[in-house]
Amino acid sequence: MMEIVNRIVYPFKVPFMAASQIYWLYLLSTIILATILYIFGLPNRDKEKNLLEYLLPKEIYLHPSSITQYKYFFLISLFEIFFVVPATIYVAKIADITCESITQITGITTPFLLTHPQLWHHIIFSIFVALLGDFANFFYHNLAHRISILWEFHKVHHSAEALTPLTVYRIHPFEMFLGTTTIVTMSSLGTGIWFYLFGNGMKELLIYGVSFEIFIFYLAGYNLRHSHIWLAYPQWISHIFISPAQHQIHHSVDPKHYDKNFGYIFAFWDWIFGSLYVPKNYEKLDFGLSDGESTLFNSVTNMVLQPLRAIRQRISKNSV
Repeated sequence: MMEIVNRIVYPFKVPFMAASQIYWLYLLSTIILATILYIFGLPNRDKEKNLLEYLLPKEIYLHPSSITQYKYFFLISLFEIFFVVPATIYVAKIADITCESITQITGITTPFLLTHPQLWHHIIFSIFVALLGDFANFFYHNLAHRISILWEFHKVHHSAEALTPLTVYRIHPFEMFLGTTTIVTMSSLGTGIWFYLFGNGMKELLIYGVSFEIFIFYLAGYNLRHSHIWLAYPQWISHIFISPAQHQIHHSVDPKHYDKNFGYIFAFWDWIFGSLYVPKNYEKLDFGLSDGESTLFNSVTNMVLQPLRAIRQRISKNSV
């Protein structure tokens, strides 16, 4: 009974969990970074607004799209704790299964076993896991735009007409489940191969229970990517890391921005596969779906049901 109660109050605990993108420390660091941008008057700063109006503009945070998102957050976070988290814990076991399977197939046990890993071994392993997970994220995100049925579910995220830190939770339950399990499965397969080759003595370096790369990434202004505040990196850095501005471009309704910048942390996946878009200067952006389609996702109910309706219509057309 107590476990069920803990899960029910999970939405209220999310801002105090370091694994969450909206952990209070990440939000605080975002506010500090945004304040610095305000002081230096970078591109999209309205000089007539005071600091509070700049950080929390009413037209963004009281936008109907944002209000719907606030309500939706409770539903999707409950789905996450009741269904997605247990599933990922189970799927993560694939790493050990992969290691054992390769051993049985080859008849060789850990060919490059490291019995006494040093700090640099742990660092290399942590970077390997980060690259693996980031590519898996890029891979699924790309599929979500390329495969029509997956796109119908991914539209929920892109239907946001105003971006706020909670937009990261604007995701359909099916996509949250499928995307997360796909990413964890791919990461676990790669980790299992590593375990087979070198053993499982190396561990990820963690900060507050979060891999150090993710912790630094979230702390370095992650939440600006879902915001109205433009922060672009220099050209060469934008070919390595996805800037907040590049992710905002990914949400843009401008056709020239379609299917660009799928990356989560690293931009070189997009660079390699030809989907990288690096802005040369500040670009004024409008968000949402084209042709007014965002209105189809104007309530919590519609955010859940609209993808199912669209898929049913597709099936009906194909069957005629």
